[in-house]
Amino acid sequence: MSSAEHNSWLRWMGGLVLVIALSQAFPVPGQQPTTPLPPQVQPQPNPAPLYGKPLLLGEGPEWRAYPVLVDINGDGHLDLVATHRTPVEYNSLHIWLGSGQGTFNELPQTWPSPGYSGLAAGDINHDGHIDLFAGSHFNRLVTFLGDGKGQFTVSTLETPDGYVATALVDVNGDGHLDAIALGNAQPGIEIYHGDGTGKWTLAAQLMQGKVGRALAIGDINGDGKPDIVAVFEFGVAVFLQDEAGGWVRSPTDDFAIPGQFWSVALGDVNKDGHLDIVLSGGFVGSDNPHGPDVYLGDGKGNWTPSSQGLKVFPPVYQVGVAVGDVDNDGCLDIVTGGKVTGAPDVASYGLFLFTGDCRGNWTFQPNSGLPSQDLSLPQGLALGDLNHDGRLDIVAVHSGSQRTPGYVSVWLHQ
Repeated sequence: MSSAEHNSWLRWMGGLVLVIALSQAFPVPGQQPTTPLPPQVQPQPNPAPLYGKPLLLGEGPEWRAYPVLVDINGDGHLDLVATHRTPVEYNSLHIWLGSGQGTFNELPQTWPSPGYSGLAAGDINHDGHIDLFAGSHFNRLVTFLGDGKGQFTVSTLETPDGYVATALVDVNGDGHLDAIALGNAQPGIEIYHGDGTGKWTLAAQLMQGKVGRALAIGDINGDGKPDIVAVFEFGVAVFLQDEAGGWVRSPTDDFAIPGQFWSVALGDVNKDGHLDIVLSGGFVGSDNPHGPDVYLGDGKGNWTPSSQGLKVFPPVYQVGVAVGDVDNDGCLDIVTGGKVTGAPDVASYGLFLFTGDCRGNWTFQPNSGLPSQDLSLPQGLALGDLNHDGRLDIVAVHSGSQRTPGYVSVWLHQ
């Protein structure tokens, strides 16, 4: 392990110890195995569980960041890409080819390891094959140009610091995918223009020196240009792209949404034509109940809280969120990781479904079939139709500990 990798690993381990220590320092007195809900948010159970027993992949390593569902080999089936954090001496980048029936086969690792990374996917070089882009925690941006058969041509751009999340999108309208990377500490948000061959030129740098956590890209103000939503240590920053291709912070002098969050997703949850922001996190130690947070956007940079029915967890560390129409009623729903107990054990987490009503109201569904506990901490979530039945399946990446392994879990909609 290089000195830079060793130092980065120590910083992350220190953060994990702090999270666990805070969870232990702020227990919930008399917490029962499940948290009773206030009468106004009593759940309306699903008639039958939506999810059954999971498929587990990659058991052992500690998985981080966000899984990517994409068709790597062009066979029409979603494949799964993820990176693990430890052990650092093993190749961190894993690719499982999907069968289209909800099962997966892992590709042999013929590519170099980027270290655990924030991943993005797209056709970078216009050859009709999916490529991968990795913002490594170990001070590099790595481009994997795919051949459609599971082989990659790899190039590396060394950088001064590491990253936690990336995205691929054509920000300047030249027909080439550009890269947006969210730094772990010093880089802030970096925008790289792509030339269509896998080479990158740094075009802009925003929020330098801020600790990044999560990234989402979407057209916030409806002008046809991609905008940036980035989660930092103490709030959510929104950057709108102007007519000249520059970036304007909205609001200009503050976070759009202050607070401590770890994961972000975008979607029009109330069907008003404007993207809304869905967050997971919350400050460990707060006395208030925790749960996902939803902020409705008006397309002008204003955000209105809309989290009725979501605050059902005790005040313990939570991470991981995804948005999609899980119950096929035409309204977006929320899947999140969390805890229903105040126990500090890292293996006492669960996955939870909150169904939406297309108006910004939410109902907790305890009979979704997803377990409320006994899972390792879900670090990231992705939704996609893995078996072509027209229903959304769930992929979660889980971190582990000395006592419990990490793994990737796949939950098929029944």
